[in-house]
Amino acid sequence: MTSIALYRRYRPQTFEDVLGQGHVTETLQAGIREGRVAHAFLFSGSRGTGKTSTARILAKALNCEKGPTPTPCNVCETCVSITDGRSLDVIEIDAASHGGVDDVRDLRENAMLAPAIASRKIYIVDEAHMVSTQGWNAFLKTVEEPPEHVIFVFATTEPHKVLPTILSRCQRFDFRRVSSSTIADHLAEVCAAEGFTADSGALQLIARAAEGGVRDALSTLDQLASGGSITVAEASRLLGVAAGDALFEFIDSLAGGDTAAAVHAIARLVDDGQDLRVFARALVDHFRALLLTKHVEDCESLIDVTEETRARLSGQADTIAAPKLLHLLRLFIDASAEMRQQVSPRLALELAAVRATMPEVDDSAAAAIARIERLERLLDVRGTAISAADAPVIAKPASDPQPTPAVAPAEEAPQPAKKAVKKSAPEPVKAPEPPPVAPHLESSAGGLLDIEKLRRSWAVVLEEVRKQSRRVHAYVAETKPVSIDGKVLLLETPFPFHAQELEADRNARIIAAAVAGVFGVNPRIKAIAKVPDAEPDEPDFGSTEPAGDPLDIVRAGFGDVVIEE
Repeated sequence: MTSIALYRRYRPQTFEDVLGQGHVTETLQAGIREGRVAHAFLFSGSRGTGKTSTARILAKALNCEKGPTPTPCNVCETCVSITDGRSLDVIEIDAASHGGVDDVRDLRENAMLAPAIASRKIYIVDEAHMVSTQGWNAFLKTVEEPPEHVIFVFATTEPHKVLPTILSRCQRFDFRRVSSSTIADHLAEVCAAEGFTADSGALQLIARAAEGGVRDALSTLDQLASGGSITVAEASRLLGVAAGDALFEFIDSLAGGDTAAAVHAIARLVDDGQDLRVFARALVDHFRALLLTKHVEDCESLIDVTEETRARLSGQADTIAAPKLLHLLRLFIDASAEMRQQVSPRLALELAAVRATMPEVDDSAAAAIARIERLERLLDVRGTAISAADAPVIAKPASDPQPTPAVAPAEEAPQPAKKAVKKSAPEPVKAPEPPPVAPHLESSAGGLLDIEKLRRSWAVVLEEVRKQSRRVHAYVAETKPVSIDGKVLLLETPFPFHAQELEADRNARIIAAAVAGVFGVNPRIKAIAKVPDAEPDEPDFGSTEPAGDPLDIVRAGFGDVVIEE
C-alpha cells in the first residue's frame, strides 16, 4: 500500500494554515472581503514556501459555495474537488513543459470558455519563468484583458526572468523564507500527530537545512521517519552536514592556531561521508553569526538559532579578536568559492585551515599584514612603555653624595647586615650565584618568548584582552607575569577571587588568545594570589623591668658625655 507523503498530507487548506506568509494571506483575505480581487497575480519566492498552496486556497475562497469568502469551508463539493485536484475550473499548468507558443495559444482559447461548475476559472501557472519569450508575447493581450470569469496566478522562483510587460499587469506577492524556529515547531506538531519520536535537536537541524522551505523539511522528516530513527546523528548523516559541536570544535582549533587538530577534523568529516562543500557553507554562516554576536547588540532577529547555541556563540566570539574573525571569514568564503570549481574540495578546505592557523606560511596580503602587526607588537613599535629593566640610568646632580642607580648591578653580591651591639669575625664572602635563567616558549615567529619580553609587552596583551572582553580585562589588569614554564604562563594577582576567575576556562581562553595574537604562542593560564608581606614586630610597651642606667643609655647613643655637677 502506497502512503501519502507528509508534505501532501499536511498541505495548507486555509489561509491561516500557511506558515510565515501573513503579509500575503492577510492582504488576499482583505481583498476578497472587500470585493477587490485582481485578475492576475504573481507569487514569487523560494521553493516550498507555499506559493502553489496559496493559489489553491485563493481558488477555493473565490469558488466556495459560501463565498466568495476569506475562509473557505473545505466541505462543499467545489472545495473538495479543488483540494483533490480534480476540479475542471482550476487548471494547473507546469510551464517547464508547456511554455511554448502553441501551449499558450491553447490556453488562451480555453480561457474564453465559461467555467463548468464554479463561478470563476482559475489558471495556476507554475514555474512561470520557464515560459518562452514568444509564449509571453502571445499571452500578453489575454493577461492584460482577460474574460471576467478568468483569474491567472503565476508562481515562480525567479521573477526576474518574467517579462516586465507581464509583471506590470500582475499584483505581485513575494513569499519569504520561513524561519527555522517556525518550521521546527511545525515539524514537532507533525511528529505528535503521526506518533513519531524525534529529538528536538534533529528537528532544529532539519529546519535549518531546509533553508526556509517547509516542503523540504517535511520531505526530510518523512525520510527519517521511514528509517525509524529521528535523531541528531541520523539527521546529520542524511543531510550531509556537520553537527554544531563539530563546527564549534573546528573553529576553536582555528582560533588557537592548532593546524593538526583542524586537518584531522577535516579527515573525520571525509571518513563520515560528509559533504565538504556543505560544511564550508556552514562555516561561513557560523563566522557570520560570530561576527554579528561580537559587534551587533540585540542581534537575535539576525541569527536564527536556539538559545543554547546563541550562548555558545557568545562565548566563542569572546575568544576571537575581531581582525582574526574577519580574516577567517574571508578565508572560508574564498575556499567555498574554490570548492565549487576544484576537483578536490578537501584540498581547498585544508589549505584554508593551514592559512588560518599558520599565517607565516601564507603569501597573501592579509597574512603579510598579520605578520607585520605581530612583529610591531613584539618590537614595541606601537609605543609600548619601556620597562624599568631597560630604562637608561639617569645621572643625579653632584650635590647628591650617594646617587641610587636605576638598576642594581648584577655583579655585586648582597652584603651581610651589620650587627648593632656584638661584633663578630668577618665571614668569608661567597661568590655570587648566577641569576636564574627565565624559562621560555617557542614562538611561531621564530624567536624565543621569555618572561622579560612578555613583561615588556604586557600592556599590549592587556589591550588585546580589553578588546575581547572588558570584564576579563578588569580581572587581569592588576596581574603581572611571574614565570613561563613549558607551555604554562603563571600570573600573580592581588586577590584570590581574581585568581579563580582567571583560571576559568572561558577567561583563560581569552587571555591565551591575546598572548597568541601578540607573540604567536598559545599558553595555558595559571594564576596565584599574592601572599601579603609579614607585618613588622611591634615594640613591647608592657614591660616593667628597668631599662638600665640612664647614663649608659646616653653613652650608647651619643658617646661619652660630660655632665656638670
